[in-house]
Amino acid sequence: MQMRVLIACLILIIPGCFSEESIDFNGEDLNEMETFKFTLSDQEQSSYSLEDADGKVVVLAFIYTRCDDVCLLISQNLKVVKSQLTSEELEQVVFVSVTIDWRHDSPEVLQNWSADMGLDWPHLTDWNSDEIRNTYSAYDVIPYDEEDYQDIHLQPVYILDSNLNGRVMWNEYDWPIDLFMEDLRTVLDLEA
Repeated sequence: MQMRVLIACLILIIPGCFSEESIDFNGEDLNEMETFKFTLSDQEQSSYSLEDADGKVVVLAFIYTRCDDVCLLISQNLKVVKSQLTSEELEQVVFVSVTIDWRHDSPEVLQNWSADMGLDWPHLTDWNSDEIRNTYSAYDVIPYDEEDYQDIHLQPVYILDSNLNGRVMWNEYDWPIDLFMEDLRTVLDLEA
């Protein structure tokens, strides 16, 4: 009888020891998607490679400076998210924005805009290069085109893990900051 109880307990306990715990993100789960490791120019006219952030969790946003609606919301939400991180979390997270309007958003324009907005992370651009076109394509972003661009647009915000794999994507323009924070902290916890 004791042997049957022991076997029954083992049957119930052992599978839980070997199965991976499922992660429920609030945003879209990207299942550790491989990402494109771009190198673009920042607002200081320096080269910035996504691989520079290897070992840190990356919050990657796509915006443009002439946008007077969605991009402002996204940028302000990210500013609030960053302000709510602890100093320990800030050491583990990098924020990066890539313009979708490379024709207008020169490094100087990005520098002035980010200073005016109080945003202290890299804002990247490039001049009609294969690199920026490949970045848009890899991250499913539609670049701004004055003739064909929609007034209402959705730009993704990605959370990449410390191996630069895509973990979560938020595609709404005014996402709940608390739920985004949960996802960011979940990815940070996975790194621990």
